[in-house]
Amino acid sequence: MKKVFIFSGLLLLILNSLLGLILSRYEPFNWIINDIIILINVAFLGYLATSRIKDAFKFGLTLLLFVAGLAEFLLGLFMESYLTDNFLFILICTALIIQLGSLVLVRWVDNFA
Repeated sequence: MKKVFIFSGLLLLILNSLLGLILSRYEPFNWIINDIIILINVAFLGYLATSRIKDAFKFGLTLLLFVAGLAEFLLGLFMESYLTDNFLFILICTALIIQLGSLVLVRWVDNFA
């Protein structure tokens, strides 16, 4: 399962980078932010696939991470190309922190289940 996440993440990263190079309206700031979002989400999903968390937790957390990653990517497409006073960038950072917190929490709870 880990290889599926890594392979699909690599393909998405290549596609995003190609679109960033080809499309003139795809700002380099947004392109790089979305590349980082893809890399972080692939790392989260890869860690989840290799961890010893029980399958029920893995299924729910995989779904959460996938939906949150998709939302982060879409926010990265439509956000402004600067960091100051950028509400969508704050939402992306908040979503990443929630994802990381969910991984830590599920890993901790799994020890007791």
